Amino acid sequence: MTEILDAPLTEKGRQQAAMLQPKIRAMQHQPELVLFSPNCRALQTGSIVFEHLRGNVPFLAHEMVREETGIHFCDKRRPKSRQAAEFPMIDFSLIETDEDVLFSEDERETKADLAERIYKFLEFLENRHEKHVGVASHSAWLLTAFNANFDCDEALRGWFQTGEMRSAILEFVRND
Repeated sequence: MTEILDAPLTEKGRQQAAMLQPKIRAMQHQPELVLFSPNCRALQTGSIVFEHLRGNVPFLAHEMVREETGIHFCDKRRPKSRQAAEFPMIDFSLIETDEDVLFSEDERETKADLAERIYKFLEFLENRHEKHVGVASHSAWLLTAFNANFDCDEALRGWFQTGEMRSAILEFVRND
């Protein structure tokens, strides 16, 4: 099977994303900000899941929210310019380069490097004023976040299924 550059959602993925819409709409606190991995499948998922918020809250693509990267061509993101043209409702200004400079054809990102990237994202998030944030990301990213970056309940530490949503309250504590 040939891998596809920055693979899009399958029809099943679109259906799973649509099934999350009522859960999001029923939440007491609606997201005030939605952050997206710049990979196509996360952009598509988040665009479907958070469709009712489009135009009402910022939709931002963030490089640090993307899937574990390297070797697997499906995890290499498309050029920023292409993603921005295909997803005009999402602000790509936080993505610094048009081409994917994080992707390596020869080496897979280590879990430690991924955890460090997630930490940088959390520093960004901590400095935002929004208190309720939606994130459209990927299973390996989420698994690493909940196991390497968060001190959380065991129920949150398992593998995220395709189209799964979990809600968590983050408390930023500095151990300086």
